[in-house]
Amino acid sequence: MARNWNAKKTYVYGILFDSKAEADYYKLLLADPGVEKVEVQPVFEVIPSYQVTCYRCNGSGKQKSLKTGKAINCTRCSGKGSKTKPGAKYTADFKVYYKDGRTEIVDVKGGPASRDFPLRRKLLEKAIGQEVTVMEYSKGKWYRKR
Repeated sequence: MARNWNAKKTYVYGILFDSKAEADYYKLLLADPGVEKVEVQPVFEVIPSYQVTCYRCNGSGKQKSLKTGKAINCTRCSGKGSKTKPGAKYTADFKVYYKDGRTEIVDVKGGPASRDFPLRRKLLEKAIGQEVTVMEYSKGKWYRKR
């Protein structure tokens, strides 16, 4: 993905990761005896699709024809008066299932996080009701950031 700084796509066990840091962390998770299962790049809906009033017809579903001056179905909303907008999804790096029953959503950062990451993280945490763990690789060690 283009948003990763200096990230090199890396294959591990036939899975393509966005960065070497992600691939390395995946190997660590697989080696952990307390981990039961690792889901790679799980997708979460943070904002469901929603309806908005059509701005062209102000919700009436009709607009004035420029040629005849008569009311016709609005071409922007197809005469419905509203439009359905797509929601938003968040793709985490991992969903980790532990043998003791816990689950953890993990995002791996091998470099600086994008400017919008704190907001996207908060949206995900609100949507799933669980804290997102951010793992950062720096100076040869993994650090858990809160």
